[in-house]
Amino acid sequence: MIRRRFIACGLLPVATGLSLLAPATPSLAQRQPGADSPPAREAVDASSTERLEIRAPREFSGIAWLTTEESDGVVQEVFLVCHDTRDNDAERDLPRLSIVRTPVDPNGIVVDELDVDFPGRGVPNDLESIARLPGRNAALLAESNADGVDPNPTIYLARWDRDLNVEIVSAVPWPETPEPLVNVEATAVATIRGEDYFVYAERAEGRDTTFIHMTRLRVSEDGEIQFGRRWTSVPFTAPEPPDGRPASGMDIDRWGNVYVSSAYDPGDLGPFDSAVYRAATVREEGRSGVRLRPVEPPQQLARSSGLKIEGVGLVAGSLPIFIGDDDEDYGGLLRQLRVTFE
Repeated sequence: MIRRRFIACGLLPVATGLSLLAPATPSLAQRQPGADSPPAREAVDASSTERLEIRAPREFSGIAWLTTEESDGVVQEVFLVCHDTRDNDAERDLPRLSIVRTPVDPNGIVVDELDVDFPGRGVPNDLESIARLPGRNAALLAESNADGVDPNPTIYLARWDRDLNVEIVSAVPWPETPEPLVNVEATAVATIRGEDYFVYAERAEGRDTTFIHMTRLRVSEDGEIQFGRRWTSVPFTAPEPPDGRPASGMDIDRWGNVYVSSAYDPGDLGPFDSAVYRAATVREEGRSGVRLRPVEPPQQLARSSGLKIEGVGLVAGSLPIFIGDDDEDYGGLLRQLRVTFE
């Protein structure tokens, strides 16, 4: 696995060449900002009359928390991020996954773009969500079937070791779903009584209501993925943002609360708008049952006017909530939400 690192908000004079805005080479990937070279602001002072370029990271379409790193009293949350790159001539060679760390100084988030091999037909087309398996170093990566015409949309199983080396160990077609599979941007996995449940919702653009669906999930040690045949479905209506996509991201906490983001996307330049809700619950019922229930009305936790949230990630299955944004031509970002409960 090859990593290409860049600092998301590093400043560079244009005179140094646009080639410097490309991801760092592997040899540079080991340098920490400020360790072996002067910080970006020194370059700014030396060339104050030159126009500066700021590189924004690529869009973040889905996120999943990996771990918390601490060194010399500095704490960083670490996330696996997927990019909704298409399988076409323009984007086929672009990375599908990155590891993103929260900032420790004004240089901003640190993005390691990953070069990962995918099994099967080649590179994924339009990965829009990541669903971590609770308590394990593994996650499902789901193709969205954005246009509804892919005859074989795929779900991949990713695993990582303690050094965060990511490997794709298996792939399966999407299971038969309770409604035609089109534009799925929200997936998650809940674990109840030691059993896994796969949860997803279509983005349902043009409608204010989507359905949250749940079925059993089994992932074996050798990487085999099996989905149940019986689904439970509940509606979710997003009051805000107006004219938005009801479900653009999802995660589930350790108590079974289902968090869903809703997003408004009028085009590559926005203006964008988003909200995050506690939309449903997955809870034990009876001796062996599990019940998916809607939260009525949905509990709005945060608004993010100007941003298009496409990923929701909880830290260790609990608050805080981080969001990943796909702001199209503006690039992507990672932010912690201020969650307010009414």
